[in-house]
Amino acid sequence: MPVPVDLLRLGDRHGLAIVDRGGRLSAVPAVAVADGDRWRRADPGDGTAEALLQLLAGTPGHSAQGRFEVVSWTSGPAPTTERPITVDQTNESIIVGDRAVVKWATHLEPGPHPAPSRLAALTAAEFTAMPTPWGLVTWTPHDGAETLVATVTGYLPGAVDGWTWAVELFKDAARSGDHTTVISICSSLGTVVADLHASLAATVTTSTRADAQRWRDGAFATLAAARELATPANTQLLLDLAEQITAVLERLSTLVDIPILDAHGDLHVGQVLRTDDQLVVADFDGNPVLPPAERVLPVPAAVDLAGILQSLTHVAIVAAERSELSPERLAPVDADARGSLLDAYLHRLSQTGHADLHIEHALTAFRLQQVLREIVYAGRHLPRWMYVPDAALPALLEEMSR
Repeated sequence: MPVPVDLLRLGDRHGLAIVDRGGRLSAVPAVAVADGDRWRRADPGDGTAEALLQLLAGTPGHSAQGRFEVVSWTSGPAPTTERPITVDQTNESIIVGDRAVVKWATHLEPGPHPAPSRLAALTAAEFTAMPTPWGLVTWTPHDGAETLVATVTGYLPGAVDGWTWAVELFKDAARSGDHTTVISICSSLGTVVADLHASLAATVTTSTRADAQRWRDGAFATLAAARELATPANTQLLLDLAEQITAVLERLSTLVDIPILDAHGDLHVGQVLRTDDQLVVADFDGNPVLPPAERVLPVPAAVDLAGILQSLTHVAIVAAERSELSPERLAPVDADARGSLLDAYLHRLSQTGHADLHIEHALTAFRLQQVLREIVYAGRHLPRWMYVPDAALPALLEEMSR
């Protein structure tokens, strides 16, 4: 049975409970039973998500309640009527009144958590290419760092993530030979990423030698893990081109005295939602492969840029796997998509006066690290995904050699 640890009251009958499930903490919605002295886990429709929205609407700004902190960016009337998001997900999300989404952190990640400060900075900068932040709740354990237990964002009806819309976009372009739409949408995406970074400019600091060494050591640790987990062809490739790979990853140790910022940290097409013709960036939880203390640290903007660019190549690989199209037919689509995104990104950075955020010689190293991480992820968690890095690694190494 879950052991109660703490409770944030959301009015008389509702609460957000921290419970211990055999050493694993969860944040779950709770509702009082008839006598008012006992609580049970709330179900969608019980009104607990609505109660959180009412709390946010009534307490704009910051407010502390015991070990909880509530941050609200809304003061409007709270919508009603709850319904669950039924797709499998790590946490539990409830749509309220077709206007807001409440996400309970039912698998609580140890703190510190990057989302509160990222969302606060973006909201202050009036960055709009994200689901509108309504508010969030954090909790600080007696012996740990503040972590995120609930978030509320605006609901985007009909929104589709990039592993769906981008794959279909690539397939359509490859079949028709017309890349106009791909170029247009990826240019828009490049502008969005540049605006994201410009909006985070208030967080810019300068990297130290210790930062650069940490990035370099992290990349080589990923390389070592990838060598253990890769399929035979890629294992051999990593051995055959070890000198070239080492030289590229060693560039990370030179990233001293460059601008760094509180970037997204895990940017790929799956984090980009498309609704009608609007592109929005979601999920500011940081890179899940990093320890919590490292997720909140500033990084070069090239980390985000490399992630989104490399993911476009992965889109092309997925599109080939899910269709009759050959990799050769999809390669020009991939090239045009990445080229248009990069051009638009650099143009927008220059327009906003933040061209110094782009560190060209870091881009390939971070792209390579991302492919190595895909190998590790597939090897440890999702073997059926291994076909993506199996194709992406030789393609990237060939591109590097050119």
